[in-house]
Amino acid sequence: MFINLSNLYKKYWRMSAIRQAFVLINIYTLIFLLCWLITNLLIEKKIIENIDKKLSYDIESISLVWQSEKKLALRSSKDSYYMIAPNSYGYVGRIVKGAIFPENIINLKEGFHNVELIGEEGKRLSARVLLSKINSDLFVSAQSLTTLIQINKTINQIFLVSFIFSAIFITIGLFSIARNTQIKISNIEKNLNYIKSGRLKTRIKLKGDDDLVRVSNSINETTQQLENLMEQFKNQSANLAHDLKTPLTSLRLNLEQKISSNKLNKKSIRESILQIDHIINIFDTIIKIARIQSGSERKKFKKIKLINFGKEIFETYGPVIEDRGFKTYYNSFDGSKIKLDKDLIFILVTNLIQNSLKYSKKGTIIGINFGPDQILIEDEGPGIPINQMSKVIEPMYRLKRESKGGGYGLGLSMVKAICEIHNGELIIKNRENKKNGLVVGIKFRNQAI
Repeated sequence: MFINLSNLYKKYWRMSAIRQAFVLINIYTLIFLLCWLITNLLIEKKIIENIDKKLSYDIESISLVWQSEKKLALRSSKDSYYMIAPNSYGYVGRIVKGAIFPENIINLKEGFHNVELIGEEGKRLSARVLLSKINSDLFVSAQSLTTLIQINKTINQIFLVSFIFSAIFITIGLFSIARNTQIKISNIEKNLNYIKSGRLKTRIKLKGDDDLVRVSNSINETTQQLENLMEQFKNQSANLAHDLKTPLTSLRLNLEQKISSNKLNKKSIRESILQIDHIINIFDTIIKIARIQSGSERKKFKKIKLINFGKEIFETYGPVIEDRGFKTYYNSFDGSKIKLDKDLIFILVTNLIQNSLKYSKKGTIIGINFGPDQILIEDEGPGIPINQMSKVIEPMYRLKRESKGGGYGLGLSMVKAICEIHNGELIIKNRENKKNGLVVGIKFRNQAI
């Protein structure tokens, strides 16, 4: 039985929500008891202050009458008792219809004291006493603390009943909330274990709008992204295998034919080297994208004006574009300095211009736009179908159409990676109000890099 209770205790104590509810109940209990104690002290202090004021007033009254008439002016009541001990008469120890004072009372110092009196029925009662000596006469005024004791008892009863009922309701409420919270946590944990085991289609379903629901939604979004990445990885692996298999097979067949026909010469070796370079370029590009995405390339960020950088780019690529049989123009817009890596942005612009040269017809226009906070390359090529806009930025994805220069389907993936490392937005859209043409580039937004 004790083992079962111990296991049950351990089971529930491991639940953070239950543990927090228990802690909150303990905190509430401590605060309640502290308030209880402070309330008692404050009420007692206030009542004692009022009693002390009354005793001082009574002493003043009976002393005035005694000095003039040599008699006790005030009579004892239910809760108030008075005594005068003249120096010439000595200590009697009793007052008319009052209570017996302790014999050592005349030895106490002047001031307020808490003492015990004996009432007429022989019962002991607590009292507040004020002793004052005036002209060698001792004046004693006492006030029973029975009322104070009754008030304290009443307050304690009220607090006790309040504590019991409030503790019951709070405990039930907190454990109900904790149970619901723990159910959500257990649901999240169970689904995370499913995800960990590779079931990436698992989603956490919680109702409400609390923190746990928002966390579960974030987990669902992350899982969705992970699922997309895994699917993308599978597709990329298949595409990469296909792209590598073709040149490798071709290279192998070519070498076999040359060897078997004894025609292995410098020209055939050079062709084989070109095919090997083609494969190496694929790997180099993939590695470059991975480095950019990991942030290892984030080393040379400097604040520069796009209008000045754009001028350098156009001076480099303007003649190249025209030599390839295209028209070109350069637009610049002045703005504030942008924090960027010139080498990475140069790679971005190079990829975009190469795509424009590859897919546009000769004689068409390729535009280069820099500033104030964006870089855009425009062309008059065929554009991209709307339903494939989101796919063209995936590695190894190529549109199903013939291109002039081939390619690996990695250019826009690298552009996307460079945009992300700059906290920029990748802009990719067909030209508005134009039959043909594409606009691609980066818009810089958050500069906290």
